[in-house]
Amino acid sequence: MGFRRSLSTAAAAAVVTVALTAACPADAIVRSLSSFGANTLRAAVAEEEFSLNPAIPANILTLPFGSLSLGTVTQFPVLGGADVQMAFVKVSLPSGSTLPAHHHPRGTEMDYVVSGAVKTGIAQEFGSDRPVVNVVASAGQLSVVPEGLIHAQTCVSHEPCVFIATFNTADPGTALSGSSVCALTDAQVAPTLGNGLGPPMARAFCNAGVIIFKR
Repeated sequence: MGFRRSLSTAAAAAVVTVALTAACPADAIVRSLSSFGANTLRAAVAEEEFSLNPAIPANILTLPFGSLSLGTVTQFPVLGGADVQMAFVKVSLPSGSTLPAHHHPRGTEMDYVVSGAVKTGIAQEFGSDRPVVNVVASAGQLSVVPEGLIHAQTCVSHEPCVFIATFNTADPGTALSGSSVCALTDAQVAPTLGNGLGPPMARAFCNAGVIIFKR
């Protein structure tokens, strides 16, 4: 009796699968292969690797404005799973400090504020009715930054700020606005800054005040 029920269930599942495949064969095959691949890869990951520790010293960058604890596929391979595809950064900022303007060309960012209050300025694309969107999120709140838009975060509370930035892709990419501009030729940097400086002074400005992340 139990065997018959199992057989009936399997037969019903087969009918549903055939129906789906007939309706949209390519999609059904891709879904099946994706599910099989994800399950197979996930099975190869040890259980303890699903728990991510942002306090590992080797993953922390100490910079003039604060510190970043990186959470990418390099540090945590589980983030690169076919059905995971995420990344994160734990950001610690002293009161009044700013994470410099940057953007992520391939990822949407969501920030969860652990402590303090963080003001995020999000520059809008050319032609928008408002040039910037300013969002202040306190402990326990979240803010979101659309993919590709330049933004900067400032700790506006009296206490230090800590927030976790998560991304909807394992490879969001990061481009610092200042260092990206200063990578251009002096003649290109000067008009881009738009502050009346000639090329030599523009280069001096870049050399004196631009932060470059290095591992």
